[in-house]
Amino acid sequence: MQSSLIHMGHRLKQILKQKKIKIVDFATMAGFTNQIAHYHLRKSDMKRATMERFCSLIGITPEEFMRWNGAMQLTNGKNIHHGERLQHIIAEKGLNKSKLAGRLEMSRRTMYNLFEKESFSPDELERVAKGLDMSVESFLNPGALQEGRNTDSEEMMLLREKYYKQLEEYTQLLKSHAALKDEVLQLKKELAAFRKQKD
Repeated sequence: MQSSLIHMGHRLKQILKQKKIKIVDFATMAGFTNQIAHYHLRKSDMKRATMERFCSLIGITPEEFMRWNGAMQLTNGKNIHHGERLQHIIAEKGLNKSKLAGRLEMSRRTMYNLFEKESFSPDELERVAKGLDMSVESFLNPGALQEGRNTDSEEMMLLREKYYKQLEEYTQLLKSHAALKDEVLQLKKELAAFRKQKD
């Protein structure tokens, strides 16, 4: 029941950030791609066994994970650095910064300037939230429920994961087929040599 009170992916991301573990390094530690790591960081819930595995990888106990109290736990927009929150969301959603700047209708330089700002103006807040496909409330409340758009990206991640799995299986089948082909050729040669000896 406790897992439903926190966003597991956000919590994991927060812990990684505070322990100075890069997502790409975490992915390597866990033995999967960077994309799959981002998929886990977007999930609001995760199986207990998965959470325990991640905890052992990053050197904390499941209890510490559940009780973790970090900067992103602040609520109601108070004490939240808007620029850092924007960077956090960009990383969390795996967004392309150039495309996002286009959606925000500003240059990349202007967008990078936002990263330094402690608090955005109401106009900037509105613009940023719209560009990120989320409400201003969701932007200001990191603990709030996931935005609807993530459901699509989670489905895409699952499909991508399935695709790569099938691609791996296909590659394995091709290798097996080639090995069997070689084996058949070898057997044919041996059979021909055996027949020659008999004659």
